[in-house]
Amino acid sequence: MDSNNKYFERFSRTSLLIGHDKLKKLLTSTVYIAGLGGVGGYAFEAIVRAGIGTVHVIDFDIVDISNCNRQILASDSTVGMPKVDVACHRAQDINPDIIIHKHHIQITPDNVETLFQSHVDFVIDAIDDVAAKVALIEYLHTHTIPFISCMGAARAFDPLSLRISDISKSQYCPLARVIRKRLKEREIYKGVPCVYFHEERQSNRSDSVNMSLPGSLSYMPGIMGLAAAGFAIKHLIGNV
Repeated sequence: MDSNNKYFERFSRTSLLIGHDKLKKLLTSTVYIAGLGGVGGYAFEAIVRAGIGTVHVIDFDIVDISNCNRQILASDSTVGMPKVDVACHRAQDINPDIIIHKHHIQITPDNVETLFQSHVDFVIDAIDDVAAKVALIEYLHTHTIPFISCMGAARAFDPLSLRISDISKSQYCPLARVIRKRLKEREIYKGVPCVYFHEERQSNRSDSVNMSLPGSLSYMPGIMGLAAAGFAIKHLIGNV
């Protein structure tokens, strides 16, 4: 980056809290964000606004109008656009000095090993597909790449039920339950940090337009994504 003075002015409030040296650590860090939906979008926002120097975003989807109730990248002007394109534009508008790489691909069990061909300091897993999520977690765990995995935010109401723990200690979250089972089949029992909501899930109302899709509220995915980003940032500056 060739405008360090502007960088440290832009993130001066962060420097006041964590100090100049730790801000420099964020500047030289590389974070991957897998998934830019309701959870991943807010994680992305916090990572960029923390001053991370290099960010990789991975997502295959485009913005849909139904995303507008909970996804920070979704607005009337971005409907129909690839989420990675929206994210790149937003990141560069927040911090013109950021180095951002977009990967407009769908993560699958078959391509996980090809995702991390460059240096990586931390990965935030915010994808929903179970098979791909398990494959990604298994790869990160096996290769000792620091990460946090985001569980399900749908059908949750209580923001105070948010918890970060090893997945072996998670309760109530339906997605975490499935992921735990799949990981056990791969003989992974612990060592998987995750963020989840410790509450029983609500059911869609009987008068809902589409009973097959899980309902969600504006604040819950955001809270989860921001918490995941906080965990990542604390790891990067050595405050875990």
